[in-house]
Amino acid sequence: MIRAALCAVLVAGPAAAAPDCYQRFYSDAHMAANPMQGVQGMVLSFRPLDGGGRGVQLWAELSPEAEGIAPGEVGERYFSDMVCEAGGPAVEGADPAVETCFDGCDQGFIQIVEESDTRLLIRSVGLGLHGNPAACDGGAVLADRTEGGEYAVTLFRLDGAMEPECEG
Repeated sequence: MIRAALCAVLVAGPAAAAPDCYQRFYSDAHMAANPMQGVQGMVLSFRPLDGGGRGVQLWAELSPEAEGIAPGEVGERYFSDMVCEAGGPAVEGADPAVETCFDGCDQGFIQIVEESDTRLLIRSVGLGLHGNPAACDGGAVLADRTEGGEYAVTLFRLDGAMEPECEG
């Protein structure tokens, strides 16, 4: 009896583990109510790294109102491949005590503010996104704009998703 219960737990995996994938797609109504928001949808997947730790692959789709993007690029997905560390830099808008995931092309970072099996809250501190996953070609910034047109440190809430449902 105990052996059967142990086998069931091993097959099912850890019950408290958070999902590896989170996503959020904002409605047209939400976008209309938040005109300074530059991101219409986002998918974030965690993956284990060789030698321990974890990395992040993030895709974001820009809103049609995103400033500074050529009309042909609006609606396309932009990418960042990141490596996470236990802490972050002491820069304005960031918390040096939380897990921080740095862009592989050295174009900014996100911070993991809150993580559970149903929700992920990230803080973007000027994360540069790339139009081509294989190149560091720039293209977009994962951040809202201030009234003055500057990029703001931005919080995003994503919902936990099963890997097959995640639109990466």
